[in-house]
Amino acid sequence: MSTTGRQSKKLIRLWVTLLGCLPLVLMAADEAQGLQRYIIELHNPPIAAYRGEELMLPNGALAGERLRPTSDVISSEGKLDLDAPSVIAYRKHLQESQEAFLLEAAVLLGRVVRPAHAYVNATNGMALDLTAAEAIKLGASKLVNSIQADQVLKLETDAGPPWLGADKIWNGSAGFAVNRGEGVVIGIIDSGINWAHPSFADPSADGYNYQNPFGAQKGLCSKAEVPCNNKLVGVYDFIQDNPDTDEVEENTDGLDNDGHGSHVAGIAVGNRLNVTLNGSAQAFISGVAPRANLVTYRACFAGDPDDPDGGGCMQSAILSAIDQAITDGVDVVNYSIGTSAFSPWQGGSIPMAFLNARNAGIFVVTSAGNSGPNAGTVGSPANAPWVVAAGNATHNRIFGSAIQNLSGGATAPPTNLVGASLTGGIGVRKIVHAKDFGNALCGTGASESAASCAGNTGASSPWKGQTPFNGEIVVCDRGTYGRVEKGKNLLLAGAGGYILANTDDQGDVVVADNHCLPASHIGDTPGDQLRSWLASGSNHQGSLSGFALVKSDIYADIVSDSSSRGPAASPVQEVLKPNMIAPGTSILSSSNVAEEFRVLSGTSMASPHIAGAAALVRALHPSWTVSQVATALETTSSAALARDFDGPAATPHERG
Repeated sequence: MSTTGRQSKKLIRLWVTLLGCLPLVLMAADEAQGLQRYIIELHNPPIAAYRGEELMLPNGALAGERLRPTSDVISSEGKLDLDAPSVIAYRKHLQESQEAFLLEAAVLLGRVVRPAHAYVNATNGMALDLTAAEAIKLGASKLVNSIQADQVLKLETDAGPPWLGADKIWNGSAGFAVNRGEGVVIGIIDSGINWAHPSFADPSADGYNYQNPFGAQKGLCSKAEVPCNNKLVGVYDFIQDNPDTDEVEENTDGLDNDGHGSHVAGIAVGNRLNVTLNGSAQAFISGVAPRANLVTYRACFAGDPDDPDGGGCMQSAILSAIDQAITDGVDVVNYSIGTSAFSPWQGGSIPMAFLNARNAGIFVVTSAGNSGPNAGTVGSPANAPWVVAAGNATHNRIFGSAIQNLSGGATAPPTNLVGASLTGGIGVRKIVHAKDFGNALCGTGASESAASCAGNTGASSPWKGQTPFNGEIVVCDRGTYGRVEKGKNLLLAGAGGYILANTDDQGDVVVADNHCLPASHIGDTPGDQLRSWLASGSNHQGSLSGFALVKSDIYADIVSDSSSRGPAASPVQEVLKPNMIAPGTSILSSSNVAEEFRVLSGTSMASPHIAGAAALVRALHPSWTVSQVATALETTSSAALARDFDGPAATPHERG
C-alpha cells in the first residue's frame, strides 16, 4: 500500500478511537416507539463499482488517496474475484468506514445502533432501525450519500422449455454440445425453497447425480434442519421482524412458506419429472436448465394470513441477498419481484445493486410487472437498462376443458369451444348467462380475488343469501373480480358449473385455475360466440368435458393482457422494455406443499424461463460476458410470432 493509503487507514482508526471515547446513553422505552427500517448508502462505491476514484474519510473530507480499482478484477470464470488482494484491501476500507459511521451515528443519536443488514459488494451501506427524526439527523452526515425508508415490494414447467427450444440444447440437435445447465449456478431471490420437493432432489428422478461446483455448501446448509444436497447447494434467509409493524415474522431458515419461490425455482432448474394432475392427466415437466445448481435467498415473507396485502419482500433483505449472491459467485440471478417504476440510478436502490451484480459477472433477469395492458406500465427494476426484463406470453399447451354437446337457442350453437381449466367435468345441464340474473360480472362491491376456492368467502356475491340457480352452468364475463372468486360466488348461489368468458379487455388469453366447481375459461372470441348464442331463443344446454392436456401452436406466443408494457418512463424512455417475452401463463411447477405441484401465471413465471435459458448459454459459453449472453437470447428470439392478447401482431413495446 502507498504511504497515502497507510495515512488513510491511520485517520480512519483515529476517528474511530475518538468517537469511541464519547459517552452514549440507552434509548428510553417511549423513544423506541415509531422505529422504522432505513437503508443508508455511504459515499464510497461498493466493491463491484470502485474504479480507483479518490476516497472519502469518516469526517467527510476527501482522503487525497486512492486504492487499487476493484470493479475490473475479474476471475477466469468471468466473475468478480473477491479473493484478489486489491478487493480484500478495499473491503477492509469499507468495513472500517462503516464502523466509523456507526460510532458517529451513536454520538448523533445518543444510543448505540446495530445494523439489521450491512452491504459491501453491490451497495456500500447498511439498514438501521430509526425514528423519522433520527433518520433526518443521520442524513446530514457527510458520509451519507442517501437515506431512504425501507420498502415492502411485491412478488410479481411443463411445455415451456420445449417451446423455448431448450430440448434442442439438451439433446445437441441445435448444433452445440449437449448440456442441461451442468456446472452453472442460478440464484433465486424470492420467498425461499421447498427443499423436500422432488424438483430439487439429488439424485434426480431420472438418475442424474449432481456435482457441487462450489465444492462446499453455502449459508444455512450447515444446519441439520436445512437438508441441502449437490443440486441445492446454498440456502439463505434474510427475513427479520419489521420494526414498523407489530407482526412477528416466521423464522423458516429459508424454507418457502408462500410457494412463489419454489414455483419460480422449479421453472428455472427443476428436475425432469412425470406428474399426475388431479388424479388423471399426465404431464412431463422440467426446468429449462434441469441440471444447473441452485442457491436460494429468502427475502420475501408470507405475512398475516388474514391480510391478503400483508406479505411482501423487504428492500433491505433484497440488498443483502444481492450482496451475498456476489460473494457466492452465482452465474445467474432470477428476481421475480417488482414495484412501480422509478429512476434506476437512484442511490442505494435495488436497480443500482443489480448494476453492480452485473459488473461482478452475474446475469440478472426480472419480471416486467403485471400492470398491463396499458402502455408505460413496466416497473422497477425491470426498467433498468442493465437488467433483462421478461414479459408474459402463452405457450402451446393449455389444460383444456371442452364446452360440448351444445343444443337449443334460435341460432346454431358455437363449435370447438375449448377453454382452460384444472377441474373435472359435468354432464349436460342448462346453460345461462349471469347477465340475465342481474350481474354479468358475478360480483359486486369490494373484490376478494383470492387464488384458491377456500380463500374466497362469497363476500362479493351479488346473490348473497339467495340461490337463484339450480345446478345450471353459468357464464360470467371476466373483469373486476377474481377468476376463482366468481366461481365461489356461483357455487354459493346454487350453480352446478361455470364458464368464465373474456371480453375485449382481456382478449383471448386464458388461465387454468382449480375452480370451486366444474369450469372452463374461454377467450373473448369464443366468449362472444357463446354470448351471442345464449341471447337467441331458449333452452340452451351443454356439458363440460373436464380438463386434459391440449397442445396447439394457436395457443402460443400471445402476450397476456396483464403483462406490463413499454415505453419505459423518463429517464429511460429510450430503452426498449420488456427485453423479451417468455411463457408465463398457466405454468405448472413446484409448490411449497410436500411434493405437490401448482399452476401459476404472471411475469414472475416468465422470468425464470429466461434465467434457465441464460444458464444453458453460460454452460455452452462459460467465457461469455453478461452482455454477450443477453445479446444471444434477444437476437435469437422470434419477435414475428408474437401476438397481443386482442389479436394484432405484438409491438416492440409489448414483446420486446
